[in-house]
Amino acid sequence: MKHIFLTVLLAGATALPAATRQVSDAELLPKIGKALTEAMSIKDGELLLESTRPLPKVTVPNDAVVRVNILAIPPTGPQAFMRAQYEVLLDDQRAGVWIGFFRAQLIREVWITQAVANRHMTLDEVPLARKKVNVISLRTGVWEGKPEDTLRLTQAIGAGMVLQPRHVQRKPVVFRNQMIQGTYQLRALSIRMEVLALEDGAPGDFIRVRNKRSSKELRGLVIDPSTVRIQ
Repeated sequence: MKHIFLTVLLAGATALPAATRQVSDAELLPKIGKALTEAMSIKDGELLLESTRPLPKVTVPNDAVVRVNILAIPPTGPQAFMRAQYEVLLDDQRAGVWIGFFRAQLIREVWITQAVANRHMTLDEVPLARKKVNVISLRTGVWEGKPEDTLRLTQAIGAGMVLQPRHVQRKPVVFRNQMIQGTYQLRALSIRMEVLALEDGAPGDFIRVRNKRSSKELRGLVIDPSTVRIQ
């Protein structure tokens, strides 16, 4: 009798369901954020998500490995409000497919102005500091480089602004209405001429110039403060 009772008890024990748990939003949301970061090839920032709709309730075995795989991403890249299609995998087996709606931030360490800066100030004069901020709405990106005296602002900007590429230009060494030397190389023949700069230019810039003798408009590469190479 004892033998029969023990056999029934063991059979009942093996029939008990495995212990399970429900994946919390606090666990699932970072996994979605990490998967989106990889899917959109974000390498220079941290993507933070806040779900604007309830996340799915996924029940999993206690020992299951939970992963998220992105099936469709926003075609325009990271946005302040976006949606994405994703699947939840349990030990590499699909548990379900959902479309998520998110409010997003892209946190990057960038250059921030500490005070009002005037147009044409060189960057070594502009009060700047590195700070982590949300840049997801800056569609033209952020400026990354070393603030130095060969660079200047294209416009006046206020305090607390993120430095963007459109704010920065190389400091010109040739200026509009300046007479400079133009050089033209034709095989072994080198020709020099006086030209009038029609616009400002930094080394490496192409600018419009006018031949003093013929009044013909040409295109020149700025070499230094007194020379352009005619193209």
